[in-house]
Amino acid sequence: MISLTYSDNMFVPISESLSQLASFAILGFFFGIFYEIIRIIRLFKKQSDLVVSITDFVFLSFTGLVTFAYSMELGNGQFRWFFIAGVIFGGVVYFLTVGRLVFLASNFIVRCIKRVFAFIVRCVKVTFLFFKKYIFVPILKMLCKIIQFSKTKIGNIYVFLRKKVLNSSNHLKSKVKVVYNKRTINKSVAGDERNVVKGTIRAIGKSARTTSAAFRKT
Repeated sequence: MISLTYSDNMFVPISESLSQLASFAILGFFFGIFYEIIRIIRLFKKQSDLVVSITDFVFLSFTGLVTFAYSMELGNGQFRWFFIAGVIFGGVVYFLTVGRLVFLASNFIVRCIKRVFAFIVRCVKVTFLFFKKYIFVPILKMLCKIIQFSKTKIGNIYVFLRKKVLNSSNHLKSKVKVVYNKRTINKSVAGDERNVVKGTIRAIGKSARTTSAAFRKT
C-alpha cells in the first residue's frame, strides 16, 4: 500500500493523510474568518498598539490550543508536521480569496453596521421619549396630584381634630370654673344666713334684757 508518512513504525495511508490535511486546511480557513471579524471590530474604534498586540497574542494562543486538541483527536494522539501546514494553507487561501474581498469592502461593511446601530439607537430613543411623554410623565403628574390631595385632606383632618380637642379642653375648664363659682356662692349664702341668725339672736337677747330691766324698776 502506498504511504505518505511514517510514524511509530507504522505507515499512514496517503488517503488518510490527505483527509487530515484537508481537515486542517478547513480549520485554518475558519481561523481566517475569525481573525477577519476581530479586524473589522478594530475598525469601529482605533486601538493602541498594546491592545492590538494583546489581541493577536490571545488569538494565536487560542488557535494553537484548538489546533493541538484537534490534532490529538484526528491523529489518534499523534501530532504530524503537515497539520500546521494545513492550518497555514487554509488561512492563506482565505486571505487571498474571500478575505481579500472582505478587506476591500470592510469600510463599507463598517459604515453599514454603524448605520444599522445608529438606527437601532434612534428607534430606542424615540420609543423612550414617547413613553416618557405620554405614559411616564402623565402617571407621575397624577401621582403628584394624588399625593398633594391626600396631603391637603390629611392636613384638614388634623386641623379639625385639633380644634375639637382644644374645644373639649376649654369646655372641661369652664365646667370646673362653674362648679367653683357655685361653691363660692353657696359659702357666701351660708355665711349670710349665719349672720342673719346671729343678728336675730342678738336682737332677741337685747329685747329680753330691756324687758327684765323695766320689770325690776317697777
